[in-house]
Amino acid sequence: MRPAINALLKAAAAAFLVCPPFFSPVLVTPLYAGAALDSLNEIITPVEPPAVPAVAPPSAYPAASVSAARALNVYFISVGQGDCEYIELPNGKNVLIDGGPSDSADSPLAEFLARHNVTKIDYVVLSHPHSDHYKGLRYVFNNFTVGNFYDTRMDNAGSATDNALRDQIRDLGVNVTYPAPGDTLDWDSNVQAKVFNSCPASTQSSSGRDINNCSIVIKVAYQHSSVLFTGDMENEVESALVSTYGSELQADVLKVGHHGSKYSTSEAFLAAVKPHDAYISVGAGNNYGFPTFACLSRLQAAGATVYRTDTDGTQKYSSGGASPSLTGQALAFMR
Repeated sequence: MRPAINALLKAAAAAFLVCPPFFSPVLVTPLYAGAALDSLNEIITPVEPPAVPAVAPPSAYPAASVSAARALNVYFISVGQGDCEYIELPNGKNVLIDGGPSDSADSPLAEFLARHNVTKIDYVVLSHPHSDHYKGLRYVFNNFTVGNFYDTRMDNAGSATDNALRDQIRDLGVNVTYPAPGDTLDWDSNVQAKVFNSCPASTQSSSGRDINNCSIVIKVAYQHSSVLFTGDMENEVESALVSTYGSELQADVLKVGHHGSKYSTSEAFLAAVKPHDAYISVGAGNNYGFPTFACLSRLQAAGATVYRTDTDGTQKYSSGGASPSLTGQALAFMR
């Protein structure tokens, strides 16, 4: 193949040198076979375009440093016939609402706090001065550092031990607050904790109903879900709250009032709260018949999923987290 190309090149060179007379003289540099071949190779060999530096496409969204949000976790602790809830706030602080009926070192509350490696409690709430709510707090104040204590000014005239606990708390130098209805508690900048009921003015009674109706009622809201804590509030106060706050009472989770008594959790109240989940803190085989059939029937009619500490054990409810769209979810925690 190569000799044929060389012959072709020589013929072309001769043709340029012997030009017809009518052409103007043209000076042509003689082409030698090798040079002509190199020129032909340059013509027929593809030439790669010069390299162009790769440029990364612009990002669709500017880079941002986002810290993952933490969840709000609520534990409904199985303490027997009593009431006790523990909250882990997204900012790392914690809340204890009531302490159940036992102050012993091997009580369900003591075991729960040990299992969760709790050494300090930032906020303790006593919903009202009945022993099945405050007795376990004696163990807490005897064994843990507590930052703040929220209380009513209701004095249970039928008991001296509620005031003994209060005296102990004052002697420890713990900050004591008596929240009023409408107050917002400064627990976490990303969490709203609003008080709907309490007794901030000094009062005294031996009536169980009066003391129950002094319960501190708090709605805790975070991201897309909320939990309403009701203590032992009964239907008179429920009715007053519906009249005052209406749809503001709406919450995804209801801590059922007074352990499922027939005198709490009225139809009108449930219509305002519209709970998806309802937690009843109650002891197995209690002498009160709690939770009552009437209360359970109203919860069922309202479409709430019911969890009970006597049959389901301690329960955990988680709200929010890294994804703002994550809704609250109920989780079985332990028996």
